[in-house]
Amino acid sequence: MRLVGPAILLAAFLASCNTTKYLAPNQELLVSQRVKIEKGATLTNRADITYELSTIAKQQPNGNFLFLWPREYFYLDNDKPRDTTRIDRFLRRTIGQEPAIYSDSLSRRSVAAMTDYLRYLGYFNATAYHEADRGKKRKVNLIYHIQPGRRFIIDSVVFASPDPLIDSLLEEAQQETLLVSGEPLDLNKFDQEKARLGNYLNNHGYAFFTATNFDKLEIDTSRRSGYADVFFNVLPPEQEENYKRYRVGEILVLTDVNPLAIDRGTFLLDTIIDGVRFASDKKEFKMRPELLRKNIFLKPGELFKRENLEKTRLSLNGLGIYRFVRINSKIEGDGSEVINYQIQLTPSERMSVGADLDVSYTDRSGPVRAGNLVGLSVRPSFQNRNLLGGAELLVTSLRAGVEINPGFGSRRGAFFNTIDLGADVSLYLPRFKDFGFYRLMNKLPAPWGGKMVSDGLLSQLRERANTRYSLGYEYLLIRNFYSYTIFNASLGYDFRRSATTRYRINHLAINILDPVTEPQFNAILRENQFLERSFGEQYFFSVLFRNIEYSRVGRSDHKGRSITFNGQFEVAGAEVSALNGLLNVFREDDTILTPKQGATFSKYYLGIADVRFYKNYTPLSSFATRFLAAAAKPFDGNDEVPYVKQFFVGGANSMRAWAPRGLGPGGYVDTLSLDTDNNLRLFQTGDLRLELNLEYRFPIASFFRGAIFADIGNIWTLDDDEDGGRPGSKFRLRKELSTDGSVLFQPFYRQLAIAAGTGIRVDLSYFIFRLDAAVPLRYNYPNDGFGEPLDRDSNDVLESDYWSSFRGFRLRDITFQLGLGYPF
Repeated sequence: MRLVGPAILLAAFLASCNTTKYLAPNQELLVSQRVKIEKGATLTNRADITYELSTIAKQQPNGNFLFLWPREYFYLDNDKPRDTTRIDRFLRRTIGQEPAIYSDSLSRRSVAAMTDYLRYLGYFNATAYHEADRGKKRKVNLIYHIQPGRRFIIDSVVFASPDPLIDSLLEEAQQETLLVSGEPLDLNKFDQEKARLGNYLNNHGYAFFTATNFDKLEIDTSRRSGYADVFFNVLPPEQEENYKRYRVGEILVLTDVNPLAIDRGTFLLDTIIDGVRFASDKKEFKMRPELLRKNIFLKPGELFKRENLEKTRLSLNGLGIYRFVRINSKIEGDGSEVINYQIQLTPSERMSVGADLDVSYTDRSGPVRAGNLVGLSVRPSFQNRNLLGGAELLVTSLRAGVEINPGFGSRRGAFFNTIDLGADVSLYLPRFKDFGFYRLMNKLPAPWGGKMVSDGLLSQLRERANTRYSLGYEYLLIRNFYSYTIFNASLGYDFRRSATTRYRINHLAINILDPVTEPQFNAILRENQFLERSFGEQYFFSVLFRNIEYSRVGRSDHKGRSITFNGQFEVAGAEVSALNGLLNVFREDDTILTPKQGATFSKYYLGIADVRFYKNYTPLSSFATRFLAAAAKPFDGNDEVPYVKQFFVGGANSMRAWAPRGLGPGGYVDTLSLDTDNNLRLFQTGDLRLELNLEYRFPIASFFRGAIFADIGNIWTLDDDEDGGRPGSKFRLRKELSTDGSVLFQPFYRQLAIAAGTGIRVDLSYFIFRLDAAVPLRYNYPNDGFGEPLDRDSNDVLESDYWSSFRGFRLRDITFQLGLGYPF
């Protein structure tokens, strides 16, 4: 009954938002519109075409503010002569939206545009009309009725040109045509085919041939019912140079161009390497010409190829040491079939210094009043973009961070909670340096056919991959728990295969983890054998392969949808394991190699798959979802995956109603996660992670954005951990009794935790501040409705025992998460 009053007030307010009372007597408000395709119509991709037709409409209904209030109301209600205050302007311009007044003429134009669109897809007999359904209060619901008719099929495709040589090249290119006989006719492919053929001719010497040199597409539907003959013709030459076949002439590279200088003066340096001339008015070349020559794919005397021109442009820009790269071309003389090139390079500043400041906040204001945590970190960095004169990039960065308790002195724990220090040095070579591994793999046959590394992939690596050498050191202290140092060294490659696809590969890698535990944490280790076995001095050693990371960023389709995939596979200790096995062949007893007394070689493999789907409704509103699956497994005698390589959930970017490492594994309940006095000294990790995140993002006003989200997930161990002190942590597909029969363990899907919440984001373009507020809806264990675990036995539990009860809900039951950028 307590909700009746607010519900009545909300209904009264919504009823007062009657926008039609502000309209002129002859005006009507468009409140909805839809596209209705006649029943029984045979339509390919019916849902996609319906969506496209709806976007073609010349007028669209207004949206709602926060899903409830019509935005046109705020516009009209604050558009009176007396509405001149700042709040009036804010409501009208920012929250409000100009009303969508129904127009019959715009509806007719929309019908014509929809008909043209369908005919462009091959529905030449398509018809359409509109119906204005007028309801009460001068509101219109608009319906577009579509009758697509039959779609025409391509019967034949003919390519022709008055130039014999171009005609023969078109015949060669026709083998990969997008206009295929027997497929439905789609005139959108005509533009794609023009671009493809133009690019094909550009790569065969026709430097100035463009898509405008093709005639309009000619279609004949008279020969056969329902079928169309397509004629693709090249126009007769109007500009002679468009139909000439050119060769590359002289190439001049100016390595130190000042774009503000009119007269560059005389050259102090002038040299020719492999037919390419390099010149500079400086006393020395900033980058050695012999290395710069490797990034120029144009070759004097060869037929012009646009792909070589673009590869040269991309390669020179990819060096990272030039602010501007300009490639100017000029025909050698009247009637000539030779193009000379001048490449102008403007260097960037060689050295730069920068710094980043991060601020984080963790809410721990529970009944014990432990005090909230404020995290501060600074990251100064130094870059040298041309260390050795070959465009080598040296990146040096430091990191110093601390988490402090502002309530120190009020019985709220220690002032310092965490100290984090780090240093990293990386050297990037702008070229692929193969140490023989890839050449060998290029010669070995693959079980699936072909070679382990194909010729094409090896060629792309040589053209686009960068070589990376890295050294790093990290120190982490969690007060009264533990500290550790990590030394990292690696050799690998960064490879951008396309504009949307990137690989990061590490081969030689050495990591040394040296932890030091405190008495308070030692007591926890004695109670948790799983954690104890994974927490010790460890050496991560790989020679041939450590890991590969793959990233593919999806591009939005015509409906605003895109899919992004991030994947990783990692293995450590494989070479050590092979060497250990080889040595044991010659020994009477099997021994395990160790780097030193008290330390071990880590041997594990892990895989991570991260799939993200985005749907943009408007430039500022979208739906985003992420599904993440990750698993790790030790091998060759190792009992556990190293602690630093295990998975956890919780925090600002994952399961936002829980603190980092405070959820799971499985149905296990960490009593420390229920105690707000420990200031996030949580350590729960697992071998398997499953998580699904859903988030709807919408504009609020100005640079403020809002979000409504839900998080579902947990972590698990792959082996039983009953003896290790974490009963119920194992990933199970079905119910199982514990070894002593006293507890019934649930399958994994009953151990999924669910959280929901809302957030506000401040979008300042260069960075985004994010504050999310989340509450647990469903716990991973049976509880009293407020998170306190119930005693468990061999009897099954009800599903309702997992869910939260919001009786007596308090503000401190909300978990606040502060972050930078979007969570995914």
